Amino acid sequence: MDHKIDRRIRKTRMALKNAYIDLMEEYSEKEITVSMITQYADLNRATFYAHYSNKAEFLEEILYDTLEGLNDAIKKPFVHQNKIEVNTLTPTTERIFTYIEDNQKLFYALYIGQKDFKVHLEKLFYDIFSKDIFIETESLYGDVNYEMFLHYQTNATIGLILYWIQSKFNYSATYMMKQLTILSNTKVKSLRKF
Repeated sequence: MDHKIDRRIRKTRMALKNAYIDLMEEYSEKEITVSMITQYADLNRATFYAHYSNKAEFLEEILYDTLEGLNDAIKKPFVHQNKIEVNTLTPTTERIFTYIEDNQKLFYALYIGQKDFKVHLEKLFYDIFSKDIFIETESLYGDVNYEMFLHYQTNATIGLILYWIQSKFNYSATYMMKQLTILSNTKVKSLRKF
């Protein structure tokens, strides 16, 4: 019996979430009301308030679930191995872009609707690579300050992800994976004036 209730709750929350994501394609986040979400989901307002106390809590859950899914995708390759070489396409890179591609509408809605989306992404990546996964580095030019490197690498990766979202997924996940691998292993040879 409890399993059926859980399934109904999940189904209702998914309907509300999908309604919000679809509405984000036509309206700004500020324009979208609880009434619009429930009408689009073919539910009543009382159902919404049975699950959430307000719209902010609803949006927080969407963001949390999305980031938790990305977190799981990044860490999954480490369930059965302790070390991954990064001079080729890594399973973490593959999973990042596949997860985002599988949830394109959701990521686009969060990108345009959540002003702190980039900050949350940065925190997620920083936490993973400072608490769960250590990036081994080497440099011909001196000792690498891991804290600075982590901020540099995190912002470079997120910058590429945000570029991809902003372009409305103009490239495939496979192409983005290859580009991140290429860019991460590219040495700057020189600078010249245009």
